[in-house]
Amino acid sequence: MEPDNLIEVEKLNLNFPPEVVQAIQEILPSDDPFDSPEFNTVEYINNRFPAEQSLHHIDDVLEEMRLKITSTDDQIRTVIRSLTNVDQDGRASLLNAQEAIAELFARFQDIKERAGESEQRVKEITRDIKQLDTAKKNLTTSITTLNHLQMLVEGVQKLQALKARREYGEIATLLQGVMNVLDHLNRYKHIPQVADLARQVEQIRGDLEKQILEDFHRAFHGPNARRFAPTKELAEACLVVSELDPKVKKTIIEDVIKTQLAEYEVLFAGGESDAWLTKVDLRRKWLLKTAVEFEKTLAAMFPPSWQVPARLALAFCEVTRSQLSHAMELRPQDIDVGTLLHAHKIMSELESLLVRKYTSFQPHDRTPKSSVSTNPFVEDEQSNKTENANPFEEAASTGETQVSPFSGAVCRCFQPYLRIYIESMDKRLNEQIEKFANDMKSYKFEHIDAEESNVVPCCGELFTIYKNVLVEFLRLGPGESMGGLVEVLQKHLREFCTKVLRAALPKVGANIPMPKDINMKELTAVLAQVQTLWREGDTPKLSEDDVRRVCSVLVSAEYCEEMTGRLEAKLKERSPPSLVHTISLTHEQDLFHAVLAQCIALLVAHEESLCDPALASMTKINWMMEQTGDQSPYVTAISQHISSSIPLIRHNLHTSRKYFTRFCDKLAAAILNKFVQQVYKCRPINSVGCEQLLLDCHALKAVMLQLPVVALQMRRDPPQTYTRMVGRGMARAELVLQVVMGEYATHNDLVDKFIRLLPDATIADFQKVLEMRGVKDRASVLELYRQRTLGNSTESPHRAQVSPGSSSQAAAQLPPSQASPVVSSTANSSPEHEMSKIARLERMLKSRRLIS
Repeated sequence: MEPDNLIEVEKLNLNFPPEVVQAIQEILPSDDPFDSPEFNTVEYINNRFPAEQSLHHIDDVLEEMRLKITSTDDQIRTVIRSLTNVDQDGRASLLNAQEAIAELFARFQDIKERAGESEQRVKEITRDIKQLDTAKKNLTTSITTLNHLQMLVEGVQKLQALKARREYGEIATLLQGVMNVLDHLNRYKHIPQVADLARQVEQIRGDLEKQILEDFHRAFHGPNARRFAPTKELAEACLVVSELDPKVKKTIIEDVIKTQLAEYEVLFAGGESDAWLTKVDLRRKWLLKTAVEFEKTLAAMFPPSWQVPARLALAFCEVTRSQLSHAMELRPQDIDVGTLLHAHKIMSELESLLVRKYTSFQPHDRTPKSSVSTNPFVEDEQSNKTENANPFEEAASTGETQVSPFSGAVCRCFQPYLRIYIESMDKRLNEQIEKFANDMKSYKFEHIDAEESNVVPCCGELFTIYKNVLVEFLRLGPGESMGGLVEVLQKHLREFCTKVLRAALPKVGANIPMPKDINMKELTAVLAQVQTLWREGDTPKLSEDDVRRVCSVLVSAEYCEEMTGRLEAKLKERSPPSLVHTISLTHEQDLFHAVLAQCIALLVAHEESLCDPALASMTKINWMMEQTGDQSPYVTAISQHISSSIPLIRHNLHTSRKYFTRFCDKLAAAILNKFVQQVYKCRPINSVGCEQLLLDCHALKAVMLQLPVVALQMRRDPPQTYTRMVGRGMARAELVLQVVMGEYATHNDLVDKFIRLLPDATIADFQKVLEMRGVKDRASVLELYRQRTLGNSTESPHRAQVSPGSSSQAAAQLPPSQASPVVSSTANSSPEHEMSKIARLERMLKSRRLIS
C-alpha cells in the first residue's frame, strides 16, 4: 500500500463499538493478532523479537508483512467490485416481491368470494333441515302428550276402581305414576279436559286420605283395638300415605304415638306414687319393654323412612320431662341432692342408650308445620328454636355432625333445681375445708428427697374435688346456673387460702388479717404491716421445722395459684358465652400470691435475724486503725450463717426456682441496705479504717454473690440479674467510703465529690458522711450542700461554679487534720485517681485471696 494511502487510512475512524466488534468476531472468527480490536504494535514487535539475537529474521518478517498487505488489498478490491452490482440486484428483487404480493392478494379475493357462495348454499340446505326438525319435535311432543293423556285417563279410572276395593298396594304404585304424568301435563291445565282430569285426581287423593285415616282410626280405636294385629292392607296404606299430603303421615304417627303412650301417661301422672324421682327406673323399664314390643309388632307396618320407633322414644322423653317437671313443682321440699343425682343418672344413661340406638334420627320435618298441633315433635322443635340461641350451637346443628335430639331430652328438667346441688356442694366443701384445716394442724413437715415435691397433699385433694364437682355439674346440664357454682368455688378457694395455707404459717406472720378481695395495693399494705411488726421487735426466728413449713406453704401456694388459673380457663371453656366475661378468679390468685409473698417475707426476716447480730457488731469495732488486716469477724459470721441456712431453704424450694431466686433478691437487698446503714454508724473512722471497710465490702459482696449457689454440689453461676443487683447494692457502700476516706482542701470539694459519686443521695445521707468524717461546723457544710443541690436542679452540674472567696472561706472552716495540702482537691476529684485507688484495693484483696 502507498504511503499516501496509509495516511488516508490512519485518518479514518476505525474504532467500532464493542457490540459491533463482538458481532464481527462471531461472524468471522479469527486467531490472527492483527484482527484483534486490542492490537498493540509494541507488544506485537516485542513478542516477535524477544531478544537481540532474533533480529536476524527481520527481513523475513518484513517480507511476510508485505505479502499480507498485498493479500489484504486484493481482498478489499474484490469486495468493492462485487458491491457495484448490489444496487441493481436489490431493485430487481423489490419488483419481484411486489408482483408476488399482488398475485397473492388476487388469490385471497377469489377464495373469499368462493367462501361466501359456499356459506349461502349451506344456509339454504340447513333452512329446510330446521323446518323438518321443528316438525319432528312438534310431532313427538304431540304423540307424547297424547300418550300421557291416555295414561292419565286410564290411571284415573283404575284408581277409582282400586280405591273402592281398598287395594292399597297397587294404588301406591299407580298413584305415583299418575302424579308424575300430571306433572308433565301441568302446562296444559288451561285445556278443559286436562283440568277436569286434574280435579278428579285431587278428588281421589282426598278420598284416599279420608279412607286411610278411617282405617287407621278403626284399627287403633275400634272395638277390636286391643286385639289389633298389623295387616298387609294397612302396611300398603302407609305406602300410599307417602304419596299424599304430609299432614296425613303426621296425623297417623301422632295417633300411633298417642295410643302407645296413653297407658304411660296414666301410670306416671304427677299425682301417682311412681311419678316421683326415686321411681325413674320404672319409667326406663317401661320404655325398654314397650319399645321391644312395638318393634316386634307394629314397627314393621310402617316404612323405615318414617322412623316411628325413634319418634316414639322421643315422645316418651318429652312426656317424661313434662311429668318430672310437674312432679318437682308439686314437691320441691322433697328434692335432695341424692334423689336429684339418682334421677339424673338413670335418665342420662337412657338418653345415651337412645343416642346410640337412633344415631341418624332427626325429627325435623322439611314440610311446614300447622299452626295448631298437639304433636310433641312440633313442641320439641319450637323449644329448640327458643333455647338454641347460641350461634356456635346453631352452626353445629346445621353442619354435618348434628346434635342428637335425645341429648338432654329428659335431663333438661333438672336444670331449674341445680341450686340444690350447688347448696349441697357448698356444705360439702365447707366440711372438707374444715377437715383440711384440722389435718394441717397435725401435719408433719418432714425432710424431702431431691426429686420429691413438698406440696401439701390437701392442695391436690382440693382441686381433685373441684374437678369431680365440675364434671358432675356439667352432666346435669348447667347452662346459666354455672354462675352459682363459680361463686361457691371462689368462696372456698378463699377459705382454703386463709384457713389452711395462711393458718399453717408460723404465728409471727399469721396474725395479720388478710382482706377477702385482695388486690396488689392491699397486698403491699399487708406486707408493710408484716415488716413494721418485725421491726418493732417481733423478729421471726424459725427452727428447721418452721423453715420447712414455710417453704412447703410457699410451694403449695404457687401450685394453688397455677391450678386456679387452669380452673378459670376450664370454667370459661365450659360456660355459656353470656357468662364467660363474668367468670374471673383473679382475686383468688392474688390471695395465693399474697401467701407466697408472705412466705418469702418470713424467710427473708428469718435470715435477717440471723445476720443482724453480726451487722450490729460493726459499730463496736474500733475503726481508727493503723493498718488493714483480713476480713472482719462480722463478715465471717454472715458467711457462716448463710452457708448453714440457705441450703435448707434451697432444698425445700427446689421445685420453685423462680421464687427461690426472688427470695435471694430480697434477702440480698435487705442485708446490703442494713450494711450501708451500719457503715454510716462506723465512727470515728480514719482512712485505714475506710480501707478495711472497703475490704469488708468486697468480701461481703463475694459472699452475697455466692448466696444462691452456696454449698451446691454442682457448680452453677448465680443469675445475671441477681449479680447486677448485688453489684449495685454494694457499690453504694463503696462510694460512701470513697467520699469518707478522701482528702479535701475545702468543704466545696467534699460537696462536689459527694454529689458526683452519689447523685441520688439525700441530705440525711450527707449529714451521716459528715458525722463519719467528724466535721465540726456541719451547719455551714449542709447549707453549702443544700445550695449546691438546689443549683443543680435548675442548671447543669458542669456549669456550677463557686467563687474563690467561698472556697477560701470553706477551707478556713476545715479542721487542721482534714486540711492536709498533700493531695490537691483536683487530683482527688479526678475519675482516674478514684479508679487507681479501687484498682490498688482489688489487687490487695486478690493477693490475700479474699476475692477471685
